[in-house]
Amino acid sequence: MNPNPDVIGCEEVVDILENIPSDGERRAATDGEHRTTSSRGFRLRRLASFNIFRSPENDHDDSSATVGAINLASVVLEQAAGESAEESKISALDSIKKTDDIYNISASENDEQIDPLSNDHIGIVANYFSVGLMIGGSTSLLYPILIVKSGATASLMAASYAVVMVFWSYKIVFGFLSDCFPIFGYKRKPYIVIGWSFCAVVLMLLADKGDDIDPRNLVIMLSIANLGYVWADVSADGFMVWVAHREPIEKRGKMQTLVYSMNKLGQIAINLLILSGLSGPSMNCPGYESDTDVPCTTEAVVLKRVDTELLQSNPNRWCYEQCHDATFGWDLSMPEFALSICFVIAASIPLYIRLKEDKVEAEPRGAFLNAFWKQLQRRAAWQVILYGMISHITFGVMNAAKMPANYVWLDLHTFQHQIMVIFEKLVFFIGLSLVRTYALNISWRKLVLVGSTTVLVFNSLYFIIIYDVWRDAWFYMFTDVSALFMYTLNFLASHACMVEVAEPGYEAITYSLITTATNAVSPLSAVISYQLLAFFPLLNDQESIATDTPEVRSQFASLRSIVIFLNLSSLLSLPLLPRQKKETRELVAKGEKSSAWGWFVVVSALTFLCYSTIATFVTVKYHDVYGCFKILGGGGCSAEESSSPALILVSIICIILLWN
Repeated sequence: MNPNPDVIGCEEVVDILENIPSDGERRAATDGEHRTTSSRGFRLRRLASFNIFRSPENDHDDSSATVGAINLASVVLEQAAGESAEESKISALDSIKKTDDIYNISASENDEQIDPLSNDHIGIVANYFSVGLMIGGSTSLLYPILIVKSGATASLMAASYAVVMVFWSYKIVFGFLSDCFPIFGYKRKPYIVIGWSFCAVVLMLLADKGDDIDPRNLVIMLSIANLGYVWADVSADGFMVWVAHREPIEKRGKMQTLVYSMNKLGQIAINLLILSGLSGPSMNCPGYESDTDVPCTTEAVVLKRVDTELLQSNPNRWCYEQCHDATFGWDLSMPEFALSICFVIAASIPLYIRLKEDKVEAEPRGAFLNAFWKQLQRRAAWQVILYGMISHITFGVMNAAKMPANYVWLDLHTFQHQIMVIFEKLVFFIGLSLVRTYALNISWRKLVLVGSTTVLVFNSLYFIIIYDVWRDAWFYMFTDVSALFMYTLNFLASHACMVEVAEPGYEAITYSLITTATNAVSPLSAVISYQLLAFFPLLNDQESIATDTPEVRSQFASLRSIVIFLNLSSLLSLPLLPRQKKETRELVAKGEKSSAWGWFVVVSALTFLCYSTIATFVTVKYHDVYGCFKILGGGGCSAEESSSPALILVSIICIILLWN
């Protein structure tokens, strides 16, 4: 050994490195949160594995070893009283390594980066494309079916959208099944196959209903079909996080942007099908009949929505002529639409079967749930969950009257609406690609701040339409598409931190926990959106909006202002969002826990989820009976009905958010 303890020689460094406790020794020494002391009184601390002289800013910095040696010498020179030189050197080396290794979240140091486009893993990418088909198909179908063809109210439209997406809020259930109940030793790909098979069966049942299916029953069946693909998607999320964990920190996020880009590509594909197949007279011309043997309807509800010129020019046979809102002379039937998606799903199942996955043994349910509860108590988990819940509730509130207003004020028929939706998905796809290339390491808070404020600026341009300064469908499409392009910043920033929080072995259930909490409030945002209509009764029906009176415009402007204010309040939750990947991993490494906040998150999410699920299903299924109630967004079933219940519910939710 070097006789001078203040000077560090090469032999001494090698000797120190050889005697550094291993990770297993550290874990054994600190098991059960007990600290083991040696005869000299020093304590072994549990640290993650690390590379000794790696710089956290640049993994390949040649000067890092020199810097590490200087830091080591400084600490040795300043060793605490009662510690030997070797003990101080060990602590110094540990502190140098600790700052960088927390960013490595792979389960093993030997894990290699996975190619998601390889034959063994291409099924993950295919899964997200199929998810895009289902999301795009079930949500984009609502506008032509409900608004254009059926003349539905604003509250029914908002509730239908929430019902179709409601099972996204139950991802935690499927995550539990995936992680706790492996099938033949596999906990992911069997559930992917089962979920998509279930979805395909429901689509075939939907096709069997024919074209005459009631719009509300269509919404319920689409919701049930979504249950199947959400089940599959949860397991695929576990795969996605598993692959993302094997990416270098400077590139981490590429897997997420790839799969979400494929999701948007699937949505674009199905929207192209809707554009070409549902822009004909059967969908866009109220009362249209392709069979000349069937007489024209005399129902007053339908006649109100018929083109006046068409009705006056041919009062007896108007229903057999194509109106100006129909772009094409043909229509895709509902069975053909459902079977088209079903075919793609069935063709993708072999890719899911061949996914490469290691077998695992089923864990004891109680032990797993206990371990999972410990995960939930971690500040890194509940803080990210709270951010997602608060920001999604407030930023997700929308002007529920905008859809019917677009139809009656802008004559936004199916063709134009689908072009707008396609452009939205396309710019979202481009936005994700740009973020993936240039913005992976920009502060997430800055991305959300810029994205949110810019979105609200574009949304404010709708006042030009409200006051009839310029009512043009293409102008609205420009503002809406531009707003969605900026929303990509919010989307990626909100989802990127989820990968950093998930720990190896708990990928699927941790990721699904966070996404469940954020998705659980999405139906609540929809409920708040159409409950606000209770205070603006002239905005629920297409007929009243079409009158375009000063009172209608005033109510619309007031509702728009309230929505913008609520959206802007989402920025108050920004301090809960870590700035970037490294800060998230540092938050995880601190190991701070709180059972109180864990319980608060669970109770809040369950309360919001149960209330919003019941409210949306009742609004859709029993709209004819209960749709008039103000608490469900109606104008009131009687003149004496009070708006107080709706006001109380909205106020309670706002108080909870402000308290957080």
